[in-house]
Amino acid sequence: MTDRLNDLLKSLGIASQLLRDEFIDHCTVSELPKNTDILVAGKTNASEYILVSGVAHRYTVSDKGDPITTGFYGSGAVITPHFARTQNGRNLFSLQTLTDAVLAQIPVNQLDRLRATHADYREFGQRVLENELVQALQFAVSFRSFSAKERLVAMRTQYPNLENLVPHHIIASYLGITPVSFSRLRHELSRA
Repeated sequence: MTDRLNDLLKSLGIASQLLRDEFIDHCTVSELPKNTDILVAGKTNASEYILVSGVAHRYTVSDKGDPITTGFYGSGAVITPHFARTQNGRNLFSLQTLTDAVLAQIPVNQLDRLRATHADYREFGQRVLENELVQALQFAVSFRSFSAKERLVAMRTQYPNLENLVPHHIIASYLGITPVSFSRLRHELSRA
């Protein structure tokens, strides 16, 4: 598992093997079965995460108690940074695996120390923030201005093969439509 994490860190711009080893020495790599809660909304958490493999979704719970998916993470994804996903030290959303997954977890203070002392980690942090901003803006634009069909097409572009990996009611929730409407849209697009 650490070989995959090492390769992933290299692809994320951590060029030095010594710096990658420092991250690996301070992190915990875990194999998680599907439907494992990584973060729970309202709870405290002091870690940063990289999804080495698998698929996870972030979600909130509606007033009716229904989960509402607000985003997906696939293999190689850096989970939204701690400072952006918490308020007053508590998680703003929950994060759950949708497939079996491998997750690297490092304490926030350890990653902060790496960023403070090594340019590779500062640049890594900057790229993560830029990616989060781009994804948030793209989602906001598509959700507010695209039809359900256009949102599905955009989701397929952003997350290829997702429909074959996760339950369709979760994707429907992400698109802001019912599972029945999602099924109809899939059928309509398959005939196009």
